[in-house]
Amino acid sequence: MATETGIVDAIKNLADSFDADLMRMSEQDLEDNWHFKFDKDASLESNLYNFYDMLQLYGYFCKEWEEAKNGSCCIVERVRDKLMPKINEFAEDVKAMRVEE
Repeated sequence: MATETGIVDAIKNLADSFDADLMRMSEQDLEDNWHFKFDKDASLESNLYNFYDMLQLYGYFCKEWEEAKNGSCCIVERVRDKLMPKINEFAEDVKAMRVEE
């Protein structure tokens, strides 16, 4: 039983630490949570799959940060404004990939 409690406490402490780190970030620091890099050697489908995965993760970070810093009013628009540059960059990478073919 003590082991189970210890595991639960460790997970809670880890989550609390992550939340505290996110709340200490400036808006510019959110960029550190963008982890996608277009792989020109991979297929379009593979890039899209990885991009979607990273976009969801980044969107989560942005949503949590925006909600804590600026409240929930207009959060969809504020998060969208952070995600659109990433989507536009991906679209440009896809266009460049198509030109190279």
